[in-house]
Amino acid sequence: MEPFTTLTAIAAPLDIAKIDTGMIVPGRFQRIRRRPGHTDYSNVFLHDLRFDEHDQPRPAFVLNQPAYCGARILVTGPDFGCGSSRESAAYAVLDFGVRALIGASFGDVFVGNCMQNGIVPVVLTASEVRGLWRQLESAPGSTLTVDLPAQTVTAPDGARHAFDLDATRKERLIKGLDDVGVTLEHLPEIEAFEAAYRRKMPWRATIM
Repeated sequence: MEPFTTLTAIAAPLDIAKIDTGMIVPGRFQRIRRRPGHTDYSNVFLHDLRFDEHDQPRPAFVLNQPAYCGARILVTGPDFGCGSSRESAAYAVLDFGVRALIGASFGDVFVGNCMQNGIVPVVLTASEVRGLWRQLESAPGSTLTVDLPAQTVTAPDGARHAFDLDATRKERLIKGLDDVGVTLEHLPEIEAFEAAYRRKMPWRATIM
């Protein structure tokens, strides 16, 4: 996955509470095969909020407004990503182009899926989130900066807000490592072990 260090980007205020994973990716899209570079989940991200029953964009929805076009940071309502454990919700966030989510709370499983895909979930206080919403709504198209090494969010007014993140998860995000990537860091040791195993018990190695 792509490493994450510092991101300065347009941020969109998504002031809706409890957007669950079924709203992030409606169930009828679950069978879409995700093939990055071919078929992705960007069009189904928040589909029923972004589009009407005729698949026409809803002009009033924040992500359809020109000022927020290309937003890579979302400032969400509480409990964003609650509900089911579908990893496609994280795929949809990433495929839409969002690399950082800022909110007062997130679904626990969703947070893990996000970090496995290179998305940084930033938890701030409810009052800090409301302050960001006000600034982004009063000056559409404003940017935020998420500095992962420093663990800070810089608001449009220049204020810096600190956030906490598990040290191991932080290191993986900065290096761009998911679970497979972490395992591959130990590839020389793994290959040495397998070679020694085959020499010691060649009959078992053949069977396996």
